[in-house]
Amino acid sequence: MTTETRSPPTQWPDLPEPGMIDAILDVIAQGARLDRALLVPGATMEALAIPSLDMVDILFEVEERFGIYVPIGEELVDTVYLHDLIKVLSDQMGAK
Repeated sequence: MTTETRSPPTQWPDLPEPGMIDAILDVIAQGARLDRALLVPGATMEALAIPSLDMVDILFEVEERFGIYVPIGEELVDTVYLHDLIKVLSDQMGAK
C-alpha cells in the first residue's frame, strides 16, 4: 500500500503489555529530543526528522529496556508513520 492511498493511522498497534507504548514513546522523545506531544500514530517519520544516529540510539535503548532484538534493515524500510515503527517493535516483542 502506498502512502498516497493510505490514511494516517490514528491508533497504536497492540503491544504485549499495557503501558509499553508510553515507555517506548518516552524513549523516543528523550532520544530524539522531541516534545512527547508530537509522538502520535499518524506522525510521519519524515516530519519527526529524527537523525539516523539518534534513531540507532533509540533502537538500542528499546532493545535493552525490553530485551528484544530490533533489526535495522528491511523491516524498517516501510516505516512511513510512527505507528509503523511501533508495529515493528511490537512484532519483535511478540517474537521474543
